[in-house]
Amino acid sequence: MAERPALRSVQTEAKKNPALSVVSDSKSWLRSTTAILVCLISVGFFVRVVVSALIVQRQTKLDEITETISEVDAMNRSLLFEIMKLESTERIYRIALADISDEVEGIQGLGMMEPGHTEFLQPLSSSNFSNFENSTADMTGVK
Repeated sequence: MAERPALRSVQTEAKKNPALSVVSDSKSWLRSTTAILVCLISVGFFVRVVVSALIVQRQTKLDEITETISEVDAMNRSLLFEIMKLESTERIYRIALADISDEVEGIQGLGMMEPGHTEFLQPLSSSNFSNFENSTADMTGVK
C-alpha cells in the first residue's frame, strides 16, 4: 500500500501531570506577618480617625452646652437684678404713699398715710398670761 502523504498519524502522548509538592518558602511568614501588620495599622488608623471625630463632636456639644449655661446665667442675673429693683424699699414706699388715683410704675397707688407716731408693743412674759386665763375680750367699743 502506498502511503498517503497528506495524512499523518497523530500520536497522542499521555500528558504527564507535574508532580505537586509543598514548597517551603522561607519568606512566606514574612509576607503574612507584613500583611497582618499592614491590616492592623490600617484598622488602627481608621479607629483613630473615628475616635477623633467623636471627640470633636462631643467637644462641639460641650461648647454649645457651655454657651447655653452662660446665656441662662446672664438671664438669671438680669432677673435677680429686676427682682431687687421691684423689692426696693423706695419703690414700695412710693406705691404705698401714692394716691389711689395715681399710677406709679403701672401700679395703682394704695393711698396709705404715714403714722403720726409709732408705738411698739412689748412681748408678754409667761407671768402676764395668768391674768388672761379666764377673761373675755371687751367688744363694746368696736364698730
